[in-house]
Amino acid sequence: MKWVTRWHVHVDRVASPWLISKFVDKDAEFIFVPWPGPLPSGDMGIPFDFPRSDFRLGHHEGKCTFEAIIKEYNITDPWVLEIAKIVHAADVQTDIDKAPEARGVEAIAAGAMYIVKDDYQALERGFFVYDALYAYVQLKKLREECKDELAKIDRSKRFDFLKARVKKPPEAKIKRSS
Repeated sequence: MKWVTRWHVHVDRVASPWLISKFVDKDAEFIFVPWPGPLPSGDMGIPFDFPRSDFRLGHHEGKCTFEAIIKEYNITDPWVLEIAKIVHAADVQTDIDKAPEARGVEAIAAGAMYIVKDDYQALERGFFVYDALYAYVQLKKLREECKDELAKIDRSKRFDFLKARVKKPPEAKIKRSS
């Protein structure tokens, strides 16, 4: 399927394609349109993250687009649900301090568009960030749950112990829309 959003991607418009590509549509193609401008027509693709629109995949009822996609496609992966808290806080300025990682994610997103050649390259590099967050939220939980066991393991073996338990997200490639 084709998916369409605004150009010059930021937090939600990198996180949402990551989520779509890995958990909704492995063959997703993304189209970026100039903004502000006219809203995309339905024949362009599935629109997401357009302000002041009634598209179902956008900010509604205090939730960000990433959260709307989770709800729309019934995504239940526990690590995605943890990432959603970070994405929400990073994308919704009034909630920036609700997740300690949010300011870092927002800072990366703010600088990213100035060092890439286009939105596709921003997604390619941004997917690594969200893959890393996928591992991080698991690691955070593992460190809590295995605290006593980790304390007994030699420091040099802790990394291998944790790495063996961290699940990678599904693979996905960025497809440029033609």
